[in-house]
Amino acid sequence: MKDVLTFRLYTRVARLGSFSAAARRLRRAQSAVSELVSGLEAQIGVTLFDRSGRYPKLTPEGLVLLADARGVISGVDFMKARAKGMA
Repeated sequence: MKDVLTFRLYTRVARLGSFSAAARRLRRAQSAVSELVSGLEAQIGVTLFDRSGRYPKLTPEGLVLLADARGVISGVDFMKARAKGMA
């Protein structure tokens, strides 16, 4: 489930346009959010955000993979809801 958390962080940063804004919303340290997203980038071998400016911008690859991350999150949320209904 750690990967799902990382996908949630990635999508939140993309939506809010800032690592610090995402960290505030999720009540986490900005450095932790940045580290988790960097770890995801290292794991998949793709740079998701261009960090050269004041605010991170999605790379073209990051934009494409954002849809995939949202799909994974939706699938996990659906599975959790289904399991809860079975319990």
